[in-house]
Amino acid sequence: MKSILSALILVLSVSHVRAGEEVLPYSAFGPQSAAYELIGMEWWQWDSHGDEDDHEYPIKVVVYWGQTRDETARRYPVDQAKLQDFRYVEYSKAVEHLEATIKDFAEAKLDASAMERALAKLRKRKAEPQR
Repeated sequence: MKSILSALILVLSVSHVRAGEEVLPYSAFGPQSAAYELIGMEWWQWDSHGDEDDHEYPIKVVVYWGQTRDETARRYPVDQAKLQDFRYVEYSKAVEHLEATIKDFAEAKLDASAMERALAKLRKRKAEPQR
């Protein structure tokens, strides 16, 4: 009986975690030199290199929680024909990256305001009731 009650409590405590995601631009994670290890290079993932011209790639980063990467990818599929390029990052990894990069920028006296806004947006979105 005790093990059944413990299992029920575990299931109920886990079930309160709701899935969610927030879509941000690549630039929210800092310049490519700071972000590439987490989200890849700032060009189409289906290309082996970037454009020689100063080309802007509308790459989106989907930060997710309470769901798997595969579930997130099904909701936000990469589609070369439509030029839809999504990168997927689990919430805790995104927060860890942003906090560390903001700290590095502050120490170097560089502007981290875009990353600070992204971090605040992520925290706020995760704290919101489910949409």
